[in-house]
Amino acid sequence: MRVRWYRELWDFLRTREGLGTLLIATFSAVALGVVPNVLEKVHDSIWFFLAVFVLAALLVVLGWVLRRERGLGVVVSLLPHTETQSSRFERMRDASRRNHGSALVIEPRLLSPDGAELSLRQRVDFVAKLIDARVSEYESSGARGPVTLYPLARLREGFLIGRRLAREVHPPIGVALGPESPVSGKGVLLLGPHLRQGLDHARRSLLDGLLVTGSAHPEPVPFPLCPPGDRHRLAFIVRLTPAAEMIEDARTVARTGEVRRAGTQRPHTGYVFDDADPEEPGPPCGAHVVVEAAVERLPESRELFEALATHLYEAWRSARRGWGTAVGAASVETELFLAAPMPIVMAFGVLTANDHISMVRHRLDLMNSPFTGGS
Repeated sequence: MRVRWYRELWDFLRTREGLGTLLIATFSAVALGVVPNVLEKVHDSIWFFLAVFVLAALLVVLGWVLRRERGLGVVVSLLPHTETQSSRFERMRDASRRNHGSALVIEPRLLSPDGAELSLRQRVDFVAKLIDARVSEYESSGARGPVTLYPLARLREGFLIGRRLAREVHPPIGVALGPESPVSGKGVLLLGPHLRQGLDHARRSLLDGLLVTGSAHPEPVPFPLCPPGDRHRLAFIVRLTPAAEMIEDARTVARTGEVRRAGTQRPHTGYVFDDADPEEPGPPCGAHVVVEAAVERLPESRELFEALATHLYEAWRSARRGWGTAVGAASVETELFLAAPMPIVMAFGVLTANDHISMVRHRLDLMNSPFTGGS
């Protein structure tokens, strides 16, 4: 059905950009129309005309503010279709459209063509290509607004998409913490090369009081019973969210390779080394490093989140180097146990994109489930 021109005009004028255009057109004419009167009143009182001119000029500026480029919002759900959080996805989509002039919405159904579920690697690769293509198109149009990602994903998926995005050519991308975040429009963290810059005194001071003792400069703690063939493996354990039990669980899994705790029912830790078999043990590690938050909730600040991402990268590199020297290993493999806000998870994925590091998957649906198999 063809829409009449006056209907299209009315729909445009009701938008933010349309209102800005109307203000600029109207009050530019008013401001310019006042100029001859101001000149005529040079020897008389010109305050009234000057006030009208200033007001018109301010409204023109307001029109420009309404029409200025507000960037690109990218909303993506990497969750399988069986785990789709529809209401949260809709809130993120609404936040993107509210905060940005244009948007890319990657709905869950796009990751399940013909009802067939794509693998995790396929979902990550497909989403990364879509984002790169849309951002390239956005740049080629001459737009210079910020690009902000609104991800709905599990932590391991966020880590992998961060590693994948690091290999694409694109400008720095902001990552929103959530649709209700007060800084969601520009993202609470910016993925970019600046995250590799070492922390100076001012940025390091942002972490004061936020990390437990020892997390500022963590050192590898050995597991003495680790087999010689696995001593080069390092467990990097990070807890920056309210999940206090994950430290001991991760430490146990890293030390033994077993995904279940000891005890009568052998409750599951939730950690899984293999996507196909949640009971399959993994190789143990020779040592572990722990970085833990001292507060339950981190303040939502871009400076703080970026400082934390850089600190994790520096702490991990230092620990890897130190453990490699201690065991005489040419290379150190890292098993990552990570519980942190999604923007920091993605940033750590970007920073370690070219390094040998793997994140151990954590499944909440398995956590604390009793053992029902054979002995």
